[in-house]
Amino acid sequence: MREALPGSQYQWIIPYLWVLPGLAYLLFFWGYPSLYAVWLSFTDANLGSESSRFVGLVNYKRILQDPLFWISLKNTGVLLAASVVLEVSLGLGVAVHIHGCGRARQAFLTTVLLLPWLFSELVSALTWRWIFHEPLGLLNAFLRYLGFPGVPWLSRPDTAMASLVVVSLWQGIGISAMVILAALKAIPWRLLDLASLDGAVGWRRIWHVFLPQLRGVLALDSLLVAIKSLGAFTLVFALTGGGPGYATEILATYVYRLSFFHYELGYASAVGICLASLFLVLTLLVVLLPRRTPVYGYERMK
Repeated sequence: MREALPGSQYQWIIPYLWVLPGLAYLLFFWGYPSLYAVWLSFTDANLGSESSRFVGLVNYKRILQDPLFWISLKNTGVLLAASVVLEVSLGLGVAVHIHGCGRARQAFLTTVLLLPWLFSELVSALTWRWIFHEPLGLLNAFLRYLGFPGVPWLSRPDTAMASLVVVSLWQGIGISAMVILAALKAIPWRLLDLASLDGAVGWRRIWHVFLPQLRGVLALDSLLVAIKSLGAFTLVFALTGGGPGYATEILATYVYRLSFFHYELGYASAVGICLASLFLVLTLLVVLLPRRTPVYGYERMK
C-alpha cells in the first residue's frame, strides 16, 4: 500500500478554512446583533439610558395589548397579500406574453421590465412621491388634463396603501416575470405542440399546460415576493412615512419609530423579533418547498 502523504489526515479541514472568513463576517455583523436584539427584548432598555433592567416577558405581553402593533401587522399583511397576488399574477401574464414573442421583441420587453429594478427603493419612492404629489404631481396633472379632479394619493388612507402597492409592483413585476419566463422556456416545445394539436390554445394552454408545470415556480416566487414585502421599510418610509396617521405603518417602520422617536429599544426589539419570526417562517417555507421534477404531460381536457 502507498504511504499517506504527510498532513493528508488534515485535508478535511481545508474546505472549512475557505468558508471561515464568510462565517466570521456573518457571526460578527449578523449573529451578534441578532443575539443582542433578543437580549434587549427582555429588558426595559431606552436609547440614551446607561442602565437597563431585565423584565422578562413584559415587552411581549405589551405587544398583545398594543393597538398600533396590530394596526402595523394588518397593514403589513395587506401590503404582502396585495403584492403577492398582483405581482405574481401580472408577472405570469407578462411572462406568457413575452414567451410568445420573437427574439428581438423578447429582448426589448425584458430590458424595459428590468429597468425599474435597477433603481434603488429610495430613488423609486422619491420619484413616485413626486408623481403622486397632490397639486403638482404628474399623475394629477394628467387627470386634470382629462377633466377629472386631482386625487390626494398620499393623504388618504385607502389611496396611500394603493400607492404603495403600485410602486411595489412597478419595481418588482419585472423580476417575477423573468423568473416565470425562465421556467416557461424550460417546458419542451414538443409538449406545447402536442397540446396545440389537442386544442389547448389561449387560456386552455395556460390552464392545462403552463400552470401545472409552473406550480413550484409560482409558489417559490410568491414566497420571495412576500419576503420582499415584509422588509419594505425604505419604500414605505420614503413614500408615505407610515401615514396618513398610521394607515400605511408596517412592522418595519413601527420598529424604527419605537427606536428613534420614542427611544424604547427594549420594546422595539421585541417587535423586531416578531418581525424576524415572520421572516424566518417564510424563509423556512422557501427552503422546505418540495423540489418536484415537473411532469412533462398534461391532463387532457374533458
